[in-house]
Amino acid sequence: MRIVCSSLIASLAATLLLPIRAPAQTTGAVEWYGTLVSATPLTRTMGGMAMSIGMPFLGARVSGALGASSTTYETFSGAGNSKLAWATDADLVLGPVNSRVTTGILPYAFAGLGMQSSTKTGAFTDVIRTWSYGGGAQIPLGSVLSVSAETRLRQLASSATFTDSQFVRNPEIRVGLSLRFGGGTRSRAGSGSVYSRGRTDNPPSARRPRTTTPSTRWPVSTTSARGASRRVVPDAENYIGVPYKWGGSSPETGFDCSGLVQYVYSRQGVSLPRTSRQMAAAGVGVDARVASLREGDLMFFAQNGEISHVAIYASGGRIIHSSSSGGGVRYDDLGTQRGQWFVNHMVAARRVSDDSRVIANALAVANIAFDHFDPPDQAPAPRKR
Repeated sequence: MRIVCSSLIASLAATLLLPIRAPAQTTGAVEWYGTLVSATPLTRTMGGMAMSIGMPFLGARVSGALGASSTTYETFSGAGNSKLAWATDADLVLGPVNSRVTTGILPYAFAGLGMQSSTKTGAFTDVIRTWSYGGGAQIPLGSVLSVSAETRLRQLASSATFTDSQFVRNPEIRVGLSLRFGGGTRSRAGSGSVYSRGRTDNPPSARRPRTTTPSTRWPVSTTSARGASRRVVPDAENYIGVPYKWGGSSPETGFDCSGLVQYVYSRQGVSLPRTSRQMAAAGVGVDARVASLREGDLMFFAQNGEISHVAIYASGGRIIHSSSSGGGVRYDDLGTQRGQWFVNHMVAARRVSDDSRVIANALAVANIAFDHFDPPDQAPAPRKR
């Protein structure tokens, strides 16, 4: 138990130091909350305040509360009596509550060390020492305020004593209102390109991006994501004619399918994973039908039972992608014989947008390890003009 407690304290200390290393990613919050622990013969009702600080998906929280502890039996300080009760906790929080997402339900889990008063206190040092764990959900009410609800389960952190005779193992219910601060804002960037829907074939672009923007951490913000989705198609058009290269990720050496998608989205400040299989776990799911797609959505195609190709929907029944069968970066019309191959092999679609479902998928992306680059597509070759 001492080893577990020491490790937890070290983790909390390391989390508190995260802002020193990366202040731009740090967010914090002040929370006002109430708790209830109800179990015969003891009921604790308290209200308090918590301070939290951390990086996306990882943070530290310190909280303290005061209230009343009431008992129903005479063996516990007299029938119906109420006594002052207090509790304090230091927790390590794992979840998207620090990720600057402003919509949806944000689940989280936590574990920590704490102390609470006993109903039979003889001295100031007569406290109940605990370790605890639990989970909850936070619902943002905009970019600053949020409400949360959680459940905590406590265990004794040391050998039981007379003071610990009033320890209650029943779940502790907590609801709170949080005020968030810090974290900065997402960046925006425009490609500066002009998109001509009539153009389907261009020579390789000799122009290089004049400016680039820093990649954001996934999940991206609503404004940045939607803007990026509108800008990636005109930007990708700059690279029409750049040759296909397996594993390629730059216009100088060539692109494979996911290398192109990752590259053009990164120029808009959006960070995506490397392969089509990893990308298929990011963003928000869209009905895998062409009629359901918007410009900038990602379309995924399977070969031999595995996702192996990704393209960007360009609206008007066209896609833009780096295709081995097509010789490189190009548009393809889904209404042609070649385009029908892609329609028949389409298995998923994702939208780069801010949504509550992004959270679960963002966690999933971290568990999809890179295995291999996307293989060449097996679509029929384009008809020669």
